[in-house]
Amino acid sequence: MGKTYKVLLVEDNEPIRTMYKEEFLHCNFEVVEAEDGEIAVNAAIQHLPDIILLDLMLPKQGGLSVLKILRSHPETKDTPVVILTALPNPEYQDEAGDKVQGYFLKIQVKPRELVNKVRSMLDV
Repeated sequence: MGKTYKVLLVEDNEPIRTMYKEEFLHCNFEVVEAEDGEIAVNAAIQHLPDIILLDLMLPKQGGLSVLKILRSHPETKDTPVVILTALPNPEYQDEAGDKVQGYFLKIQVKPRELVNKVRSMLDV
């Protein structure tokens, strides 16, 4: 049995978070959940995930703010981050820029496709 990869799933919408969580668990990933930006930053530093799936529209602290904080911490500065959002906002995409390894719209990527994309990013 190989390594179990850890995903930090940052999503404030519980049904959406659960949908992705179940798919990742089914595919043998460990999943850490965060429902707002503050929890996301703390969870990333505490759990040191292999990859972070980050929603942009979050309570307490928006996703772009979370991204800036994660990139400023030595523990998370190199952790791959994938934006997973409902907003096709070019300004957000430009601002995330080279700080992320992917930018997906929730309506365009099915849970299994996302798992496969994450696997390819982690060379699993």
